[in-house]
Amino acid sequence: MPYLQNAGVFLIQTIFGFFIVVFVLRVLLIAINAPFNQPLCRFVYLFTNPATMPLRKLIPRWRRLEISSLLIAYVLALLQLILLAAMFGAGLDAGGYTLRALADLLDWIVLVELVAIFAYCLLSFIPSAQHDSNFRLLAAIVEPVVRPFRRIVPAVGGLDFSCWFAAIALVLIRLLVIAPLADAALRL
Repeated sequence: MPYLQNAGVFLIQTIFGFFIVVFVLRVLLIAINAPFNQPLCRFVYLFTNPATMPLRKLIPRWRRLEISSLLIAYVLALLQLILLAAMFGAGLDAGGYTLRALADLLDWIVLVELVAIFAYCLLSFIPSAQHDSNFRLLAAIVEPVVRPFRRIVPAVGGLDFSCWFAAIALVLIRLLVIAPLADAALRL
């Protein structure tokens, strides 16, 4: 029986994780004002429009932050928690579920940024990739997170360590903010 539960947990986390990441990407792409003609942008926008557009009529954007997509990602994280709790017969109260779903959503946002920083760093070593529109899109996603560190840490010998410091800061956010938030949800 534990093998079947492990497979169920894997499938639930994979399917819900995919949808959460796509909606988080939509929030990030809209925040950086990404063009529709990019293949990744087109996929994300067309994939998420059926769920987001009706909700956008009720919940408008706040500046460049699309709250409706964040809300959908949050609801998906909440549904994932409820399904996983139902599988194991455990449960939290309503406050615990809402706080844990918030922690999970924040964790997904940080993970998406970490993966984007890692991909940006790898691709920056390939000179021909720097002229590609997908690389510029990746740079636009990474730039808001890396920019504050670029101001503090100058390039040394032609090497830019700002991505490294940004990644360290994001991991510290996971360890010092998101993990205690998830632990607090278990105590509710």
